[in-house]
Amino acid sequence: MAFEYHLSDIVDFLGADMEKSLDVVITGIASLDNAIGGDISFIANPRHAKSLSKCRASAVIMPRGYEKDFSGICVYSSHPYLSYAKLSKWFDTAIISPSGVHPSAVVANDASIGANTSLGPNVVIESGVSIAEGSQIGANTFIGARSTIGKDCRIKSNVSVYHDITIGDSVTIHSGAVIGSDGFGFAPNGKGGWEKIHQLGGVLIGNKVEIGACSTVDRGAIDDTVIGDGVILDNHVMIAHNVKVGENTAMAAFAGIAGSAKIGKNCFFAGDAACLGHLEVADNVQITARSYVTKPIKKAGSYSNGGLPLMESKKWRRNAVIFGKLEKLAKSMTGKILDKEY
Repeated sequence: MAFEYHLSDIVDFLGADMEKSLDVVITGIASLDNAIGGDISFIANPRHAKSLSKCRASAVIMPRGYEKDFSGICVYSSHPYLSYAKLSKWFDTAIISPSGVHPSAVVANDASIGANTSLGPNVVIESGVSIAEGSQIGANTFIGARSTIGKDCRIKSNVSVYHDITIGDSVTIHSGAVIGSDGFGFAPNGKGGWEKIHQLGGVLIGNKVEIGACSTVDRGAIDDTVIGDGVILDNHVMIAHNVKVGENTAMAAFAGIAGSAKIGKNCFFAGDAACLGHLEVADNVQITARSYVTKPIKKAGSYSNGGLPLMESKKWRRNAVIFGKLEKLAKSMTGKILDKEY
């Protein structure tokens, strides 16, 4: 797909400043190392400054202070990474599906399908479903009974949305995601087995949410599982039943939130981070990679308890042995075992 944009139009769109009055045609967006003539690139991290002198892009979005290292046109932005994010949609080659219902789609007679919607091949829309205008449902996707999908949503191929799910406007759900599957609810039956607790709640997803590929949001046991406005979930994220995730919180790949936990607004869970069930995490909390929330967090800030720094295997094994002897060492120093504190 070919693109042609005048650099002056890009600068105006970004609210940026251009070093030179020269106007060139921009045909692509690329990294500093791989850019060629006609491309626009960006620098947001000082670590990449060494690439500027060799960069062949026609223009680079940058903060002031880097212009001496680049021979092309400098586009000044105080937030170059944000500028790049805004500009990226100009170069998105994703195909917008035409409006209409594919002949192989199965749509219940009482389903409400809004104007300018697209239902792809083999889509299944069950009874009582409502899909608002401008939304696109990709091939092989299932929308369960009485579920509601808002305006301008992008539900990609092979997504499963169970019954009684509410999805807001401008939501993107990527392939393989499952919304509204049963939560992990079982009661011991006293005979060595389990009695299933039927999950009677739903899932409520706010506006402008993005859910990554192969992620799962379980339905509530009684009350709904809630994903607030602006939440972004990476691929392979697990949200258990009755969880509430506050607005604009982000979770990277393999993050997991156990049942009935409440995560605040504007939080960030790095890769493989997790939170135990029935805990509450305050607003503006960052959980670093492979860390686990084991108690309530009442104060904003960054928290860590995992992801030890990488070291040589020999050193790791030695330190692991030392770790196993800490209790004995503590007893020798204090004269008692610290069981009462744990």
